Order: sequence, then C-alpha cells, then structure tokens
Amino acid sequence: MLRLDINIVWTILNLLIIFAIVKIFLIKPIHKILDARQAEIDKQYADAKAAQDSAEELKTKYEASLSGVQAEKEGILNEARGKASNEYDRIVADAQTEAKKILDNADKNAALEEQKRIQQAQEQIAGLVVEATAKLVAAKQNADSDRELYNQFIAKTGEEID
Repeated sequence: MLRLDINIVWTILNLLIIFAIVKIFLIKPIHKILDARQAEIDKQYADAKAAQDSAEELKTKYEASLSGVQAEKEGILNEARGKASNEYDRIVADAQTEAKKILDNADKNAALEEQKRIQQAQEQIAGLVVEATAKLVAAKQNADSDRELYNQFIAKTGEEID
C-alpha cells in the first residue's frame, strides 16, 4: 500500500512552493500583460467604432448636403428656365411690335405713294386737257378735226399713264 513518508511530504511541499512562486512571478505578470493587451485591443475597437460612427455621421451629412445641393440646382435651373422663357416672350413681343410698326409704315408709305401717283396723274390729265383745249380753241375746225384731236388725246393719255 501506500506509504507516507517524509519525502513525499517534502515533494508535495516543494511543489506547492514552486506553484506559488510560479503563480506569483510568472502567471500574475502574464495575466497583467494579457489584460493590458486586451484593454488596448478593446480601446482600439472602441476607437475604430467611434471612427466608423463619425464616418457614417459625415456620410449622412454629406448625403443630406448633396440632396440639398441637388434641390438647389433644380431650383436654379427652374429659375433660369423661367427667366429665359420670360426673355423669349419679351423678345418675341418686341419683334412683333417692331414688325407691326414696319408694316404700318409700309402701308402708310404705299398710301402716300399712291396719293402721289394719283396727284401726278391728275396733274398730267389736267395738263393734257388744257393742252387739248388750247389746240381746240386755236384750231376751231370742224367735227372731223375735233374727233382727231379727241383720239390723239386718248392715245396720249393712255401712253403717259402706263
């Protein structure tokens, strides 16, 4: 059977002392180092999480800003289109007004020109009548000569009016 002698007691006692020394001088510092490393890793994870949250917040702000810029761009484009449309309408209205003035002036000029031609024709006819009357009075001839003068008058009037 098992015999208990002093060597076994000393061996167990030596093992307990070695275990205590190893635990105090080796295992505790290793646990401290592991705990410090774990704390550093946890801190790095926390910093990375904070950086990620900050990046997501910046991304959200950027997207909000971008949508605001997009809306502002649409507003500016719509305003520019409205101004361009108004300018186009104004230019067309001015052109129509100018065209109407030109047409009115052309109508007035045509009417004046027509009046001038009519007046010139009347003056020519009056001159021809005076000339024919003068020839008639000077000639004082018979009906055949009157007819001849009348035919000359008609022929001369037709040529000068054309």
